[in-house]
Amino acid sequence: MNQFIHRANSFIGTSLLFTLLMTVFTSRLSSATEIEKPFFEIKTSDLAALTEAFDNIILANERPFYGAMLLVQDGEVVYQYKHGFQGMEQPDSNSYFLLASQSKMVTAAVVLNAVDEGKISLDQTLNHYLKLANKPLYHLDITIKQLLSHTSGIAPVGKNNRFTPGSQFQYSNLGYEMLATVLEIQYQRPFSTLVNLFLLDKGIDGILAQIGPIKARANSQYKGVQGMAMRPDSPPDGVDNQMVNYEMVDYEITADLLPGGGLLGSANGLAQYLQALHGGLLLPKGLYQAMVTPVIKRSHRWRELYYGYGMQINQLQLMEYSHSGYLPGFQSLSLSYPQNDTYFVLLENSSWPLDDMDKVFGLHDRLRAILRQHLILTLTDKNKP
Repeated sequence: MNQFIHRANSFIGTSLLFTLLMTVFTSRLSSATEIEKPFFEIKTSDLAALTEAFDNIILANERPFYGAMLLVQDGEVVYQYKHGFQGMEQPDSNSYFLLASQSKMVTAAVVLNAVDEGKISLDQTLNHYLKLANKPLYHLDITIKQLLSHTSGIAPVGKNNRFTPGSQFQYSNLGYEMLATVLEIQYQRPFSTLVNLFLLDKGIDGILAQIGPIKARANSQYKGVQGMAMRPDSPPDGVDNQMVNYEMVDYEITADLLPGGGLLGSANGLAQYLQALHGGLLLPKGLYQAMVTPVIKRSHRWRELYYGYGMQINQLQLMEYSHSGYLPGFQSLSLSYPQNDTYFVLLENSSWPLDDMDKVFGLHDRLRAILRQHLILTLTDKNKP
């Protein structure tokens, strides 16, 4: 079996791949039709109906699921599912996955914590901080809050900004790299240290910022799962022949990748983080509200989707906060419904090529649709006279 290895001394190639994937991801989403009707429908708000529907959706899906998922309601785990590659370490809710772009939800909170501590101002320009460390400068009008909301239009040093800062939405991993750089300038500590200290201070276990190969374990306190990417030239009828269809993916987590896509986390850890974030345990109320307030509408297969600070926001029928993640070998989704005290986390250590978006994200969308239907039915039942 071939093995992909992304090393620090070739990070430029990894970064370009990461950016290309997100560009393809966003462009395809903008032209896709949102899945409005659940693949399976439920007629009752009973939890058993929801969990049965989850099982049916997973079993009927064309793409096999490898990873772990967790549904938490009212502080209790009400559904969990795990499935691994044959002959390899089997994942569970404490296994560590590469979080990919879900890392941005954590980075954003660390930035807002720095705002609370007076280290950073949301309205201050990026260049203000870069000048303090004699670092290369970007467009003079880019602000911290624009980096958080992907509205900066930031382009690599030496290139023209993509658009007038604040005028449009364009997903930017470079923007989150710069947020980490600002944090390091202001605190004079590595970003990875700042993340781990923030999580430790808030009592969050199960999310880790670690530079280096993800297979090189710095300690024995956690276990990670191997990322597996489906081969682009896989036999069409060989979905059960895992060793033919997939190849191992390894990553060298660098300082540049870490803030926008390089954090490690488990299903338990991410669910704990979401409950603490939306439960008011991580940030002061005002800064939390800033994080979850829509800044700009973004193109997506889910209609009426907005972006705040490191967070997607949907206000259609239910108040929903979400983020997804994709890197070759890992893809994920988290859904938060604080008003319903419901949190759903899905982490996969497998990925499919982005040439068929329904195969890649169809399972995620169908699980989301049935969960939303369950929550809407629950609210309807509660409001009945």
